[in-house]
Amino acid sequence: MKLVTWNVNSIRARTELLTQLLDAVQPDVLCLQELKTTADLIPREVFESRGYHLAVHGQPRWNGVLIASRSPIEDVHMGLEPDDEGEARMIAATIDGLRIVNLYCPQGQSADSDKFAFKLRFYRALRAWVAATATPETPLVLTGDFNIAPRAEDLFDPSLFVDVPTFHPLELAEWRELVAFGLHDALLPHIEPRTFSFWDYRGAAFRFNQGVRIDHFLVTAPVLARVETASVLRDWRKKRDGLTPSDHAPVELVLRA
Repeated sequence: MKLVTWNVNSIRARTELLTQLLDAVQPDVLCLQELKTTADLIPREVFESRGYHLAVHGQPRWNGVLIASRSPIEDVHMGLEPDDEGEARMIAATIDGLRIVNLYCPQGQSADSDKFAFKLRFYRALRAWVAATATPETPLVLTGDFNIAPRAEDLFDPSLFVDVPTFHPLELAEWRELVAFGLHDALLPHIEPRTFSFWDYRGAAFRFNQGVRIDHFLVTAPVLARVETASVLRDWRKKRDGLTPSDHAPVELVLRA
């Protein structure tokens, strides 16, 4: 089973790249974040013509999450009300016995901002929801754009992120509490040091590999035992056929049957 997560940074702006990704990578399950549109404006034919089922939680202009699957999608849950404050940042579904939670967590802007306080509330609500709906023995995958780099190695220059959202001590504490439920970073040890998943459009960050790893697969032990490979699909961050990429690269997780 091949799972791919990708912050697409506007699905309508990236429709052609999405089409190429589906044909080249052929994921069994694709989780997209930052759709920036409503469910009725999703290019459904791109998915349905390739045999994918869809579950979408969208909103105008901002946020938005989607799960596409070759197998039927069951038990769909949308949102973290009231703690998501009406923003479309979470969708969960069961696919072939695997519970998949697709997340676009808040970025936080600055440590003294209301948006950072919202980020911390969101993480606390997420932890509570996971504990209420699953156990460490549940075949569970949390994936998406977490907007947290959990280790210094996940930042191109940790000195630039001291007390800054993405690597702030308060959000790292939330991350540790989330993982303590019984979750494991499935990309480790499958990636090399300085493997990143996001590079800012500005300052030639991608060219100089000035990135951060904020797109993750967190899995429970039953899923971890099935991990075959995991990788960041870095080449999809490059311009293709004149098409502007997202500022995130897709991340891939392959599970044994």
